[in-house]
Amino acid sequence: MLNLVDFKTFDDERYARHLVLKTDNMEILVVCWMPGQETVVHGHGPTDGVVIVLEGEIQNTDYHPDGKVVTATYKKGAILHAPVGFRHKIANCSREKCITLHIYSPPLGKEYLNPDLGYSNEVKVEEIQLPDEVVRYMMACPKSPNEEIGDPSCSI
Repeated sequence: MLNLVDFKTFDDERYARHLVLKTDNMEILVVCWMPGQETVVHGHGPTDGVVIVLEGEIQNTDYHPDGKVVTATYKKGAILHAPVGFRHKIANCSREKCITLHIYSPPLGKEYLNPDLGYSNEVKVEEIQLPDEVVRYMMACPKSPNEEIGDPSCSI
């Protein structure tokens, strides 16, 4: 089981990206957000992404390939999907700290990472057991761009 305490550190200057696990097939990060911190609008190239809100709430804005823009707020336990081909922006618009778990497959390429934003930690974990509800979600929920973003049937 993931021990969140090991990754629960925040940075006043930028959101803190803590690498939990990286293999040839996947990359798992815990991201800690202070109020007001946000990403730039970005895509993940050929990588499919899932974000799970562990503490607090985040706002995600999706920029669909057809020009449609959708913004939604996700609270603790919610799961959002960042499919291949979409661009998005994540922000902590609340007054509280927020922690999210990010799972990417395949791992993000360096060309899709902000060049001045590396990991906030060294890799410490060699094995990880994801909570059963996360595994169930990843196996049950569709990963297509047609999936309804923020679909409540795909929340833990």
